[in-house]
Amino acid sequence: MKEKKPYKASKVILDKKLSLVAYVITLVCAVAARTVQLNSNMNFAMGKYIDPSLAKNYTFWVLLIGFALIFAIMLLGKSRDKAIKSCILINPMRLRADRLNKKISPHAGAALFIMALLIAFEIFMEFSAVAEANMAISTEDNPVFIFAGVPVLNWVLFSIKLITIITFISTGANIMKGEGISKGNCVFMMFFPIWKLVEIFAMFSENQIVGVYSEKVLVLFTAMTSSMFFLCAARFFGGWEKKHTRFWMCIFGYMASIFAAVSVVPRYIMYFAKAYADRDGMNAPAVSDIGVAVVTIAIIAVFWSTYVYRVMPKLNLTGKRRWTRTSVVSRGMSDINDEV
Repeated sequence: MKEKKPYKASKVILDKKLSLVAYVITLVCAVAARTVQLNSNMNFAMGKYIDPSLAKNYTFWVLLIGFALIFAIMLLGKSRDKAIKSCILINPMRLRADRLNKKISPHAGAALFIMALLIAFEIFMEFSAVAEANMAISTEDNPVFIFAGVPVLNWVLFSIKLITIITFISTGANIMKGEGISKGNCVFMMFFPIWKLVEIFAMFSENQIVGVYSEKVLVLFTAMTSSMFFLCAARFFGGWEKKHTRFWMCIFGYMASIFAAVSVVPRYIMYFAKAYADRDGMNAPAVSDIGVAVVTIAIIAVFWSTYVYRVMPKLNLTGKRRWTRTSVVSRGMSDINDEV
């Protein structure tokens, strides 16, 4: 009787994990291109490029090529399991959400803590600016309430941000404890897209210019893609996954991280590269977008983490070939390095 050859997994020429390499290259190149544009081709007073031609819109071309490459790899790439002797190595991209949830890196939990802190810092700075302005005009004869003049829409935003802060702290704590993202976290995670939706509404209600070449476009795209990412993340980790949920979660995660970095980092560089008179009119970058750039990629990194192994069932070679009663030997789920 011929001995059955051990199963060999076919080699994967294009692995979905390569999308992470495309992400890093796109992010670095796009930030560099945007920095060059702000330094040499930007009218900060108008919020537009001096030369608006597509030929000199380097950021646009880098983002277009980079996103096309990431999408192609995610769409055409494979995430197959591996087999070594009696073990099958299960690709994280193919794991169920409940098993993958507990594999989220503690770095993602730390990133959520940082983002919660950055959102709280934003709230503090906004209230401080209002309080300072009111204290400057307040007198004994004509006292002015310290928070007078804050629109109702801003109070709504502050309330939503506060709930988001508590949600991120709770989610980060659960990840650090190894429990993963709970269903309760997923439900309250919906406040992040609501926050961004209200911000977008406020942006247009205040007649802010969102031109084709305006820096507001990157802010708008960051809000949209990050909102879609958290919607997909809540659906995936909450157990409401659809057929392509994890695919779009990765796509929007990459896009949100890149858009946030391109929107924020070059403007911080301008603080050191240009004199105040040369960059007068430049909008201050939102510090919470720094958290978006880090949190999104930290969470989807779970799909490119270490494989999980399972022992294959053994054959009973006496008599007819059949599976033994104890066909599957369960030894639990353990991590094994991708290089195995």
